[in-house]
Amino acid sequence: MNFKTFSKYKEILGPGLLYAAAAIGVSHLVQSTRAGANYGPSLIIVVILCHLIKFPFFKVAPIYTQQTGKSILEAYKEIHILMIPLFMAMTLATMFIIQAAVTIVTAGIFTSSL
Repeated sequence: MNFKTFSKYKEILGPGLLYAAAAIGVSHLVQSTRAGANYGPSLIIVVILCHLIKFPFFKVAPIYTQQTGKSILEAYKEIHILMIPLFMAMTLATMFIIQAAVTIVTAGIFTSSL
C-alpha cells in the first residue's frame, strides 16, 4: 500500500476508527461473545440499556472539551477536588484487569496461530 492510498483511507476512516478503537476493546469483544454463547439473545435488553446509558458520556465529553478548551480532568476538578483522586483510583484499579484481559486474548490468538 503506497502513501497516497493510505492517505485516502485515513481521510475516510479518520477519527471514527480511532474512536471505535478507543471505545471497544478486546475485553468487550471477548465478553460479548462469551455472554452470547452462554445466554443467547436474552441479554439484548441489557445491551441496549448499557448503550443508552453510556452514549451520552461518549457524546458530551468531546463536545465539552471542544467548547470550553478544557480537559475532562479539569472538569472533574471543577466539580470537586476529590474527583481527581477518585478518577486515579478507578484507573489504577481497572488497568491491571484490562491489561490481563488483553494479554490473555493476545496469548490465545498467538498460541492458536502456531
